[in-house]
Amino acid sequence: MNQHPTELELSVLKTVCWFSVTKYPVTSFEIWKWLLSPDRPYDLYEVISVLKTSNWIQNRLLQKDGFYFLKDGLCIDKKINSRKERFLDSIRKYNKLVKASRYFRLLPGVRAVAAVNTLSWWNTTQDSDIDLFIITKPKTIWSSRFLLVLPFALLGRRPMHHDCETDEHVLDPFCFSFFTTQHAINFEYLKYSKKDYYLSFWCKSIVPIFDKDESFKKFSEENKWCGVDLPNARYRVSHPLHLVTGSLFLPVQTSITEHIFRSIQRERFPAHIKELANKDSRVVINDDMLKFHQNDRRDFFYSEYKKSIDRYVCTKVQ
Repeated sequence: MNQHPTELELSVLKTVCWFSVTKYPVTSFEIWKWLLSPDRPYDLYEVISVLKTSNWIQNRLLQKDGFYFLKDGLCIDKKINSRKERFLDSIRKYNKLVKASRYFRLLPGVRAVAAVNTLSWWNTTQDSDIDLFIITKPKTIWSSRFLLVLPFALLGRRPMHHDCETDEHVLDPFCFSFFTTQHAINFEYLKYSKKDYYLSFWCKSIVPIFDKDESFKKFSEENKWCGVDLPNARYRVSHPLHLVTGSLFLPVQTSITEHIFRSIQRERFPAHIKELANKDSRVVINDDMLKFHQNDRRDFFYSEYKKSIDRYVCTKVQ
Protein backbone atom coordinates (compact mmCIF):
# COMPACT_ATOMS: atom_id res chain seq x y z
CA MET A 1 0.00 0.00 0.00
CA ASN A 2 1.47 3.34 -1.05
CA GLN A 3 2.12 5.90 1.64
CA HIS A 4 0.54 9.30 1.07
CA PRO A 5 3.28 11.98 1.16
CA THR A 6 3.01 15.11 3.25
CA GLU A 7 2.94 18.54 1.59
CA LEU A 8 6.57 19.11 2.57
CA GLU A 9 7.65 15.75 1.15
CA LEU A 10 5.91 16.60 -2.11
CA SER A 11 7.53 20.02 -2.30
CA VAL A 12 11.00 18.57 -1.60
CA LEU A 13 10.58 15.98 -4.32
CA LYS A 14 9.22 18.54 -6.79
CA THR A 15 12.28 20.70 -6.17
CA VAL A 16 14.72 17.85 -6.83
CA CYS A 17 12.70 16.82 -9.90
CA TRP A 18 13.05 20.34 -11.29
CA PHE A 19 16.82 20.33 -10.91
CA SER A 20 17.04 16.82 -12.32
CA VAL A 21 16.12 18.22 -15.74
CA THR A 22 19.67 19.58 -15.98
CA LYS A 23 21.17 16.68 -13.96
CA TYR A 24 22.06 19.20 -11.25
CA PRO A 25 22.52 17.60 -7.79
CA VAL A 26 21.44 19.86 -4.93
CA THR A 27 22.35 20.25 -1.26
CA SER A 28 19.83 20.29 1.58
CA PHE A 29 20.24 24.06 1.86
CA GLU A 30 19.57 24.49 -1.86
CA ILE A 31 16.46 22.32 -1.61
CA TRP A 32 15.19 24.59 1.17
CA LYS A 33 16.17 27.78 -0.66
CA TRP A 34 14.54 26.74 -3.93
CA LEU A 35 11.63 24.85 -2.36
CA LEU A 36 9.06 24.73 -5.15
CA SER A 37 5.46 25.73 -4.46
CA PRO A 38 5.23 24.72 -0.79
CA ASP A 39 1.83 24.96 0.90
CA ARG A 40 3.30 27.13 3.68
CA PRO A 41 6.68 28.53 4.76
CA TYR A 42 9.10 25.86 5.99
CA ASP A 43 12.36 26.50 7.78
CA LEU A 44 15.67 24.84 6.98
CA TYR A 45 15.45 22.49 9.96
CA GLU A 46 12.15 21.06 8.71
CA VAL A 47 13.59 20.37 5.26
CA ILE A 48 16.73 18.72 6.65
CA SER A 49 14.61 16.66 9.01
CA VAL A 50 12.34 15.30 6.29
CA LEU A 51 15.36 14.46 4.12
CA LYS A 52 16.86 12.42 6.95
CA THR A 53 13.75 10.72 8.37
CA SER A 54 11.16 10.36 5.60
CA ASN A 55 10.93 6.84 4.15
CA TRP A 56 8.85 8.23 1.29
CA ILE A 57 11.68 10.61 0.36
CA GLN A 58 14.42 8.03 0.87
CA ASN A 59 12.61 5.64 -1.49
CA ARG A 60 12.96 8.24 -4.22
CA LEU A 61 16.20 10.14 -3.55
CA LEU A 62 19.85 9.26 -3.11
CA GLN A 63 22.42 11.27 -1.17
CA LYS A 64 26.18 11.35 -1.49
CA ASP A 65 28.76 13.92 -0.35
CA GLY A 66 25.94 16.21 0.75
CA PHE A 67 24.20 16.18 -2.66
CA TYR A 68 20.72 14.83 -3.35
CA PHE A 69 19.40 13.48 -6.64
CA LEU A 70 16.70 11.18 -7.98
CA LYS A 71 17.04 7.41 -8.09
CA ASP A 72 17.15 7.50 -11.87
CA GLY A 73 19.84 4.90 -12.53
CA LEU A 74 22.40 7.45 -13.73
CA CYS A 75 25.95 7.50 -12.37
CA ILE A 76 26.04 9.39 -9.07
CA ASP A 77 29.76 10.22 -9.17
CA LYS A 78 29.44 11.53 -12.72
CA LYS A 79 26.73 14.00 -11.64
CA ILE A 80 28.79 15.27 -8.71
CA ASN A 81 32.00 15.57 -10.72
CA SER A 82 30.13 17.36 -13.50
CA ARG A 83 28.81 19.96 -11.07
CA LYS A 84 32.30 20.56 -9.68
CA GLU A 85 33.84 20.88 -13.16
CA ARG A 86 31.10 23.29 -14.25
CA PHE A 87 31.63 25.40 -11.16
CA LEU A 88 35.32 25.82 -12.06
CA ASP A 89 34.41 26.74 -15.64
CA SER A 90 31.99 29.37 -14.33
CA ILE A 91 34.72 30.97 -12.21
CA ARG A 92 36.78 31.48 -15.37
CA LYS A 93 33.81 33.04 -17.14
CA TYR A 94 33.00 35.34 -14.22
CA ASN A 95 36.57 36.63 -14.23
CA LYS A 96 36.17 37.59 -17.89
CA LEU A 97 32.79 39.16 -17.24
CA VAL A 98 34.05 41.33 -14.38
CA LYS A 99 36.86 42.62 -16.60
CA ALA A 100 34.41 43.35 -19.43
CA SER A 101 32.12 45.20 -17.05
CA ARG A 102 34.72 47.97 -16.84
CA TYR A 103 33.59 48.91 -20.34
CA PHE A 104 29.89 48.36 -19.62
CA ARG A 105 30.06 50.89 -16.78
CA LEU A 106 31.25 53.64 -19.12
CA LEU A 107 27.92 53.82 -20.93
CA PRO A 108 25.53 56.22 -19.16
CA GLY A 109 22.47 54.40 -20.50
CA VAL A 110 23.52 51.07 -19.00
CA ARG A 111 22.27 51.09 -15.42
CA ALA A 112 22.76 47.46 -14.39
CA VAL A 113 24.18 44.20 -15.76
CA ALA A 114 23.67 40.64 -14.46
CA ALA A 115 24.78 37.13 -15.32
CA VAL A 116 21.90 34.80 -16.17
CA ASN A 117 21.08 31.26 -17.33
CA THR A 118 23.71 28.60 -16.65
CA LEU A 119 26.27 31.17 -15.53
CA SER A 120 24.00 32.40 -12.75
CA TRP A 121 23.89 28.80 -11.46
CA TRP A 122 27.67 28.34 -11.75
CA ASN A 123 26.83 25.46 -14.06
CA THR A 124 28.54 26.23 -17.36
CA THR A 125 30.56 24.09 -19.73
CA GLN A 126 33.40 25.15 -21.99
CA ASP A 127 30.84 25.58 -24.80
CA SER A 128 28.51 27.82 -22.74
CA ASP A 129 28.00 31.50 -23.51
CA ILE A 130 28.40 34.31 -21.02
CA ASP A 131 24.71 35.21 -20.93
CA LEU A 132 23.80 38.73 -19.84
CA PHE A 133 20.73 40.63 -18.72
CA ILE A 134 20.99 44.41 -19.06
CA ILE A 135 18.78 47.16 -17.62
CA THR A 136 19.01 50.54 -19.34
CA LYS A 137 17.66 54.04 -18.89
CA PRO A 138 14.44 54.69 -20.82
CA LYS A 139 15.03 55.88 -24.39
CA THR A 140 18.56 54.45 -24.52
CA ILE A 141 17.92 50.73 -25.08
CA TRP A 142 18.84 50.70 -28.78
CA SER A 143 22.03 52.74 -28.40
CA SER A 144 23.02 50.71 -25.32
CA ARG A 145 22.69 47.45 -27.20
CA PHE A 146 24.61 48.77 -30.21
CA LEU A 147 27.48 50.14 -28.13
CA LEU A 148 27.71 47.02 -25.98
CA VAL A 149 27.62 44.53 -28.83
CA LEU A 150 29.83 46.35 -31.35
CA PRO A 151 33.28 45.88 -29.75
CA PHE A 152 32.58 42.21 -28.98
CA ALA A 153 31.42 41.64 -32.56
CA LEU A 154 34.54 43.32 -33.95
CA LEU A 155 36.77 41.22 -31.67
CA GLY A 156 34.98 37.98 -32.54
CA ARG A 157 33.68 37.50 -29.00
CA ARG A 158 30.03 36.96 -29.97
CA PRO A 159 28.27 33.56 -30.16
CA MET A 160 28.51 31.79 -33.51
CA HIS A 161 25.10 31.01 -35.02
CA HIS A 162 24.22 27.71 -36.64
CA ASP A 163 23.85 29.39 -40.01
CA CYS A 164 27.39 30.77 -39.98
CA GLU A 165 29.71 29.58 -42.73
CA THR A 166 32.53 28.78 -40.30
CA ASP A 167 32.50 26.09 -37.62
CA GLU A 168 35.19 27.88 -35.64
CA HIS A 169 34.45 27.66 -31.92
CA VAL A 170 34.40 30.88 -29.90
CA LEU A 171 35.52 30.34 -26.30
CA ASP A 172 33.35 32.16 -23.73
CA PRO A 173 31.39 34.37 -26.13
CA PHE A 174 29.36 37.26 -24.70
CA CYS A 175 25.65 36.88 -25.42
CA PHE A 176 23.60 40.10 -25.19
CA SER A 177 20.19 38.54 -25.61
CA PHE A 178 18.04 40.38 -23.06
CA PHE A 179 17.70 44.12 -22.57
CA THR A 180 14.97 46.01 -20.76
CA THR A 181 14.52 49.60 -19.65
CA GLN A 182 13.72 50.68 -16.11
CA HIS A 183 10.13 51.19 -17.28
CA ALA A 184 9.61 47.49 -18.13
CA ILE A 185 11.07 45.45 -15.28
CA ASN A 186 7.88 43.66 -14.20
CA PHE A 187 8.13 40.35 -16.06
CA GLU A 188 4.90 38.73 -14.95
CA TYR A 189 3.34 39.33 -18.35
CA LEU A 190 6.13 37.24 -19.93
CA LYS A 191 4.83 34.06 -18.27
CA TYR A 192 3.61 31.56 -20.83
CA SER A 193 1.34 29.85 -18.28
CA LYS A 194 0.38 30.07 -14.61
CA LYS A 195 3.02 27.43 -13.85
CA ASP A 196 5.93 29.04 -15.61
CA TYR A 197 8.41 27.86 -12.99
CA TYR A 198 11.32 28.48 -15.33
CA LEU A 199 10.71 32.24 -15.36
CA SER A 200 10.45 32.33 -11.56
CA PHE A 201 13.77 30.49 -11.22
CA TRP A 202 15.31 32.75 -13.87
CA CYS A 203 14.28 35.95 -12.12
CA LYS A 204 15.42 34.84 -8.67
CA SER A 205 18.75 33.41 -9.84
CA ILE A 206 20.18 36.43 -11.68
CA VAL A 207 23.61 37.50 -10.40
CA PRO A 208 24.14 41.29 -10.49
CA ILE A 209 27.57 42.27 -11.76
CA PHE A 210 27.03 45.96 -11.14
CA ASP A 211 24.11 48.25 -10.41
CA LYS A 212 24.42 52.03 -10.63
CA ASP A 213 21.12 53.06 -9.07
CA GLU A 214 19.51 50.07 -7.33
CA SER A 215 17.80 48.86 -10.49
CA PHE A 216 17.87 45.27 -9.26
CA LYS A 217 16.25 46.28 -5.99
CA LYS A 218 13.43 47.78 -8.04
CA PHE A 219 13.41 44.64 -10.17
CA SER A 220 12.89 42.45 -7.09
CA GLU A 221 10.07 44.69 -5.87
CA GLU A 222 8.33 44.55 -9.25
CA ASN A 223 8.60 40.76 -9.46
CA LYS A 224 7.32 39.68 -6.06
CA TRP A 225 4.98 37.30 -7.90
CA CYS A 226 7.95 34.89 -8.11
CA GLY A 227 7.56 34.37 -4.37
CA VAL A 228 4.44 32.28 -4.96
CA ASP A 229 6.57 29.60 -6.62
CA LEU A 230 9.80 30.19 -4.67
CA PRO A 231 9.02 31.78 -1.29
CA ASN A 232 12.40 30.97 0.30
CA ALA A 233 14.63 32.28 -2.49
CA ARG A 234 15.82 35.85 -2.04
CA TYR A 235 16.93 38.04 -4.90
CA ARG A 236 20.68 38.38 -5.02
CA VAL A 237 22.35 41.76 -4.59
CA SER A 238 25.51 43.19 -6.10
CA HIS A 239 28.75 42.09 -4.48
CA PRO A 240 30.50 44.99 -2.65
CA LEU A 241 33.50 44.61 -4.96
CA HIS A 242 31.23 45.30 -7.93
CA LEU A 243 29.76 48.55 -6.61
CA VAL A 244 30.09 51.51 -8.97
CA THR A 245 31.80 54.53 -7.42
CA GLY A 246 32.89 57.54 -9.38
CA SER A 247 32.84 55.88 -12.80
CA LEU A 248 33.59 57.94 -15.88
CA PHE A 249 30.91 58.05 -18.55
CA LEU A 250 31.28 58.28 -22.31
CA PRO A 251 29.08 61.15 -23.56
CA VAL A 252 27.76 59.16 -26.51
CA GLN A 253 24.13 58.43 -25.67
CA THR A 254 21.16 60.69 -26.24
CA SER A 255 17.52 59.98 -26.90
CA ILE A 256 17.73 62.15 -30.02
CA THR A 257 19.79 59.51 -31.87
CA GLU A 258 17.83 56.46 -30.68
CA HIS A 259 15.92 56.18 -33.95
CA ILE A 260 19.23 55.89 -35.84
CA PHE A 261 20.45 53.00 -33.68
CA ARG A 262 17.01 51.39 -33.94
CA SER A 263 17.01 51.52 -37.73
CA ILE A 264 20.56 50.16 -38.02
CA GLN A 265 19.85 47.16 -35.82
CA ARG A 266 16.37 46.31 -37.10
CA GLU A 267 17.78 46.02 -40.59
CA ARG A 268 20.41 43.53 -39.42
CA PHE A 269 18.15 41.21 -37.43
CA PRO A 270 18.21 37.65 -38.84
CA ALA A 271 15.09 36.48 -40.68
CA HIS A 272 14.07 34.05 -37.93
CA ILE A 273 14.19 36.83 -35.33
CA LYS A 274 11.98 39.06 -37.47
CA GLU A 275 9.57 36.19 -37.99
CA LEU A 276 9.20 35.47 -34.25
CA ALA A 277 9.19 39.09 -33.08
CA ASN A 278 6.33 39.93 -30.71
CA LYS A 279 4.31 36.81 -31.51
CA ASP A 280 4.76 35.59 -27.93
CA SER A 281 7.20 36.13 -25.05
CA ARG A 282 10.15 34.35 -26.69
CA VAL A 283 11.24 37.26 -28.89
CA VAL A 284 10.14 40.74 -27.84
CA ILE A 285 11.28 43.79 -29.79
CA ASN A 286 10.15 47.27 -28.79
CA ASP A 287 11.56 50.47 -27.30
CA ASP A 288 11.42 49.09 -23.75
CA MET A 289 12.48 45.47 -24.23
CA LEU A 290 14.80 43.55 -26.54
CA LYS A 291 14.50 39.85 -25.76
CA PHE A 292 16.02 37.36 -28.20
CA HIS A 293 15.23 33.91 -26.76
CA GLN A 294 14.23 32.19 -29.98
CA ASN A 295 15.36 28.86 -28.48
CA ASP A 296 13.12 29.29 -25.46
CA ARG A 297 13.31 26.09 -23.38
CA ARG A 298 10.48 26.73 -20.95
CA ASP A 299 8.20 24.17 -22.55
CA PHE A 300 10.98 21.59 -22.56
CA PHE A 301 11.83 22.15 -18.89
CA TYR A 302 8.23 21.90 -17.76
CA SER A 303 7.60 18.81 -19.89
CA GLU A 304 10.65 16.99 -18.48
CA TYR A 305 9.77 18.10 -14.98
CA LYS A 306 6.25 16.71 -15.35
CA LYS A 307 7.64 13.37 -16.52
CA SER A 308 9.70 13.13 -13.32
CA ILE A 309 6.72 14.11 -11.18
CA ASP A 310 4.53 11.50 -12.84
CA ARG A 311 7.17 8.85 -12.31
CA TYR A 312 8.28 9.58 -8.76
CA VAL A 313 5.07 10.87 -7.19
CA CYS A 314 2.48 8.70 -8.87
CA THR A 315 4.43 5.46 -8.56
CA LYS A 316 6.43 3.80 -5.82
CA VAL A 317 10.14 3.79 -6.60
CA GLN A 318 11.94 0.56 -5.68
